[in-house]
Amino acid sequence: MEQTLTNEIGFVKIDCLPHKKLLSQLDLIIETDSNGFIARTPDIPLYGHGKDPIEAIDSLKYEIETLYDDLMEDNEFTDDWLRIKEYLKGKIKEY
Repeated sequence: MEQTLTNEIGFVKIDCLPHKKLLSQLDLIIETDSNGFIARTPDIPLYGHGKDPIEAIDSLKYEIETLYDDLMEDNEFTDDWLRIKEYLKGKIKEY
């Protein structure tokens, strides 16, 4: 599991999810808020929260994987969610 801070601004690249592998790395942005840390990706509208950056990253990984699993169940989604589904299908490899 690769989690490397690429610079001091709070950018991180990940290459895996809890139970799935990513075909290419996802860029995450780590920010602080009044309750700890937020991890987000500019590519999909999801957020992870935690008391430290690693917990926020792990939370976001879980959210991404859960969204992927939910979107793979059918095609009854808005066009925006179908675009996200196609994006995730191109990024995630099932084990």
